[in-house]
Amino acid sequence: MKKHLIFLIFFCFSYQIEAQFYDDFSDGDFTTNPTWVGDIDKFEVDSLNLLHSKYDSLNGESYLATACKVSENAIWQFKVEYKFEPSSSNFAKVYVMSDVSDLNSGVNGYFVKIGGVSGTIDDISLYSEINGVETKIIDGNDGMVFENKTIKVRVTKDFGYWQLFIDTLNLSSSNYFSHGSISDNSVTSSEFFGIHFKYTKTRSDKFYFDEFMVGGTWDTIVPQQINPHDIVINELFVDPTPSIGLPEYEYIELFNRTDNDINLTDWTITIGSTEKTFPISEIKADSFVVLLKEDIIDSFPSAISKIGFSSISLTNSSSDVVLKDENGKIIHSISYTDSWYNDDNKKEGGWSIEQVNPDLFCEGKHNWRASVSAIGGNPGKINSVFGEYVYSEPLKVQNIFLKNSNTISVIFNKKLDSISIDNLNKYVVNKGVGSPVFVSFDTYFFTDIDLHFSDNFMEGVIYNLSVTEMISDCNNNTLDTSYSFPFSIPDSCLQSDILINEILFDPKEDGVDYVEIYNNSDKVFDLKNYRISNYLIDWNTPENWKIITEESRLIFPDEYWVLTTDSAKVKNQYFTENPFHFIEVESLPTFSNEEGTVAIIHQSLLNTIDVLAYHSDMHHPLLSELDGVSLERISPGLTEWQSASSTSGYGTPSYQNSQYFIPNSFGEVTIIPEVFSPNNDGYEDLLSINWEFDRSDLMASISVYNSDGILVNVLINNELIGSSGHKFWNGTDERGTKLSSGIYIVLLDVLSDDGFVNQYKKVVVLQN
Repeated sequence: MKKHLIFLIFFCFSYQIEAQFYDDFSDGDFTTNPTWVGDIDKFEVDSLNLLHSKYDSLNGESYLATACKVSENAIWQFKVEYKFEPSSSNFAKVYVMSDVSDLNSGVNGYFVKIGGVSGTIDDISLYSEINGVETKIIDGNDGMVFENKTIKVRVTKDFGYWQLFIDTLNLSSSNYFSHGSISDNSVTSSEFFGIHFKYTKTRSDKFYFDEFMVGGTWDTIVPQQINPHDIVINELFVDPTPSIGLPEYEYIELFNRTDNDINLTDWTITIGSTEKTFPISEIKADSFVVLLKEDIIDSFPSAISKIGFSSISLTNSSSDVVLKDENGKIIHSISYTDSWYNDDNKKEGGWSIEQVNPDLFCEGKHNWRASVSAIGGNPGKINSVFGEYVYSEPLKVQNIFLKNSNTISVIFNKKLDSISIDNLNKYVVNKGVGSPVFVSFDTYFFTDIDLHFSDNFMEGVIYNLSVTEMISDCNNNTLDTSYSFPFSIPDSCLQSDILINEILFDPKEDGVDYVEIYNNSDKVFDLKNYRISNYLIDWNTPENWKIITEESRLIFPDEYWVLTTDSAKVKNQYFTENPFHFIEVESLPTFSNEEGTVAIIHQSLLNTIDVLAYHSDMHHPLLSELDGVSLERISPGLTEWQSASSTSGYGTPSYQNSQYFIPNSFGEVTIIPEVFSPNNDGYEDLLSINWEFDRSDLMASISVYNSDGILVNVLINNELIGSSGHKFWNGTDERGTKLSSGIYIVLLDVLSDDGFVNQYKKVVVLQN
């Protein structure tokens, strides 16, 4: 873009050389330098050297045009001021390209429209016009005209790639913000630049223009027209050792999705922070080309198309790869990780990762997997995984958090269509906050947007962001606007505010461990500030701690989140009520199949939030196989644990536990339920013995007898029980053996130092 700015400075001093010009009307005249034609009797330059139309006693239209051939490598810039509220009857068009001087009808070209609707939705947008038929191609932010009475506009065009910029902040300098971009080549040449004004008589003299500046070229040769994703990154060989059959050299394969040969000369490929420039080269229509280190290019078959570079170096674990054309426009970009293999064995080396369907370039990891070629990859040919099933995720908000006191970061799961995200009025925050004042976004991958608001957000308040109009990804899948997305300033977490709620420490074959956590408070926490670890119980010390997440991830009251190394495997083996409430960690602490510990701790390692010491004996005694069975906390308010039920599939990651129990107060002594069936089906598997007394100095024993009066189990033996509490019985004897169906007697004997003695007898039915 620097070459354009230099070009414009040149023409600021030369005023007019053929079709390029600068006119600020400082000479008090618009008929020369440059010469304008059209309704010249309806315009004048006032004492402030501003161009505007004269007062007209009738409603009407007027225009001015000047010769201008600029159509490529172009910048058009102007300043506009209006002293009224534009409407459908009062608006202006600035034609940056037109094939005719008469702008009243039948134009082939492009124009910027200022206003033209009404009220708060009036904007500044870019249109194409073909034989008089107008089409909006860049939709500016609603309300821009309503809120600002003086605006500077800049339009740029590079080989058919248009961008619209608006400056409202500091009109004495340049503070332009993008209002959208698009590739469009409906019209490729121009003869005139001009303005067209529609008005009612009361508004006829209240539209002002100044500082017209135009620079660029008008090449007669039509340049190649390349749109984003015309060429895609299609295969990566990031870890060539040990070889399965391919030469042990890294490569990148590109695929041309179009029906035209494309010149790649002076394009760039950026890998991580290293940028490489293409030599004189091309990629044939509907074909592949392989990017290689130039001194090993002969190691690959001569039959495939190849381009040599000084080096091609890909990181095994993860990296960003960005392909740009010679003008710096992004054609395709990916951010791969070794999870894209979708095969733990093949990511150890020797296999490429291939794109399944080159038309599903928005699907990321779902559209990539390890090669199934016998030699480990298919450079320069149709990918070996081509045609396999690709799961297409719906477009969704993957994460949302406060970046600072007045800025929200919104992370999407797919690349967005940049044109669909820049309208400020699409985003609305409740509790009287409203819409942002401007939006910024990641220009490489278009997955992250930042919404900037005028006021700071308040602590202790949970806000909701709504998206009121369509946002789409780069494959035109749209966001479901019926949902809102909560965010808040995170609070400090105290002990037991976050609980370990479920753990799978003995996974199924080919399965992985997981830990489910639960927000047991009415506050919001950022999991970035916490760690998961093993724990030395005797020393109250965490060990082998692991980061939960590097980026902010909010956990709201009553939410469940699952921590695991492979969410896809967990979701494949268990039903997940909330499949998006998973955090993939690089590794978990060590969990033995027999016994171990797990803790949630503050990142300082000084504040322990929750600790669990587990043992395989905590599982239901009737279970013969424990692999794949999770342990569940019976209730957030209790410390008892039970095996997940068989009816739940032996695990409930991301939602309420299958063995969930709500304790209540029931007078002195009660049992719930009176009939229970301890078969681990998740329904009335446990008997709860509850007590409520008006004193706390009581010792008690709880014993269970069969119908013949034989003692079968002692649940509590002369222990201090406190004024209230509960004890569970799972229907087994003292050895953990399953008891037969029948009637059982539960005796609770209570005594105190001052002689208070009582016995409570309850009858329960056990059904297998």
